[in-house]
Amino acid sequence: MSNAPHRSYTVEDFTDLINARLQQLERRKEAQQHYGSLLVVLRQQVDAYRQRRTAS
Repeated sequence: MSNAPHRSYTVEDFTDLINARLQQLERRKEAQQHYGSLLVVLRQQVDAYRQRRTAS
């Protein structure tokens, strides 16, 4: 147990915290979608390259 003084939180504190977290999640989701689509394209290119190599 720590002897730190208890801080009283207001609804506004929690609202700010939750909104900040939601913004982070939104940005992460956008980044995942963006990089996810890049990965799909990259995989397709690698597959096509492998098929060309095995065909020749």
